[in-house]
Amino acid sequence: MTEKTASPLVGVLLGTAPTPERAALIADTYRSCPYCTSYTSAGRTTIGIFSLPVRRRWWLEWVTDEPEGLLGLERAEVFFAETVTAVSSWARGEVKPSSEQAPCGANCRECPKYGHECEGCPATQHYGRYSVEH
Repeated sequence: MTEKTASPLVGVLLGTAPTPERAALIADTYRSCPYCTSYTSAGRTTIGIFSLPVRRRWWLEWVTDEPEGLLGLERAEVFFAETVTAVSSWARGEVKPSSEQAPCGANCRECPKYGHECEGCPATQHYGRYSVEH
C-alpha cells in the first residue's frame, strides 16, 4: 500500500496558549496547513484536527515535546483516532508543491528535521527534494 492509497492517520491536537489572543492567532495560522482539517480556539485552548500520512505521526508528536518552540503553546497533547475519519486538503490530493514557505510560515530548509526525518511540507517547493528513509 502506498502513501496515497493508505488510510490517513487522524490526530487531534489539544493545546493551551498563554492568552486567548495567542490561541486565536495559532488557530488562524495553522488552519492553512495542508494536513489540517480544522483548527479552532476557545479562550486559551486550541483544538486542531489533522489528517496526515501515517509515517508523519512523529510530526504531531513533536509538538507535545516542544509546544512553545513549535507553536507557541504552553503545553500540548495529541490523541490519535482509531475509528474517526477526517479529510485534509493533502488527503484529497489538492496540495501542490508551489510555495517557497509553508502556509503556517515555517521554513522547511531551516528545520532540523528536514532531510532527515522529514521531506518538508507538501505545499512547498522543497517537498520531496530529499528522500527520507523510514
